[in-house]
Amino acid sequence: MSRRLGREDLHLSVRRQRDWFAVSGDVVVNEDLTVNLAELIRLTVGNGGRFVPLGDGQYLALTDDFRRRLEDLALLGEPRREGLRFHPLAAAALEGLTEDIGSLEADGEWRENLARLEASWHLEAPLPAGLQADLRDYQLEGYRWLCRLASWGAGACLADDMGLGKTIQALSVILARSPGGPALVVAPTSVCLNWRDEAQRFT
Repeated sequence: MSRRLGREDLHLSVRRQRDWFAVSGDVVVNEDLTVNLAELIRLTVGNGGRFVPLGDGQYLALTDDFRRRLEDLALLGEPRREGLRFHPLAAAALEGLTEDIGSLEADGEWRENLARLEASWHLEAPLPAGLQADLRDYQLEGYRWLCRLASWGAGACLADDMGLGKTIQALSVILARSPGGPALVVAPTSVCLNWRDEAQRFT
């Protein structure tokens, strides 16, 4: 058995891989043994004991925090031969899981994705010119939330009780983004007349 391994022993690399980010890495157990991320996760996930068996009577000892991080990484990403792959929208969660590790080597696209995420959460989107409505406080917050996600490139599900203004919030976002081109609304035929009426009335 080696010394107890913690998150400071984990070394990761994040690289763009088409529409995803590939995460690989390893832990150096001793001068004779290095375990890559994919193998470490395979050995750890589903093994609830304090020690991770390596075979041939050898075991890894992991701190509880390190074990939890590995389990969270496995839940967040999809397994690959050398590690995991993550969707760009998992950036915030992945960034949290890589805090205080031994080292993180990341390419420019990963850092750009994080910068776009950070900028989107500080976006205070003004109401668009041409909006002929006064949004209630919660509607304004919903509109700004939708704008932040749109600026990052993420989708959203705006859910609320009937009659509380989901359509006007969506129309406000569509109006704000209209310089970028037309928008398509996919809706049940039962609400199409309402969408048309509210679009004509408020925008």
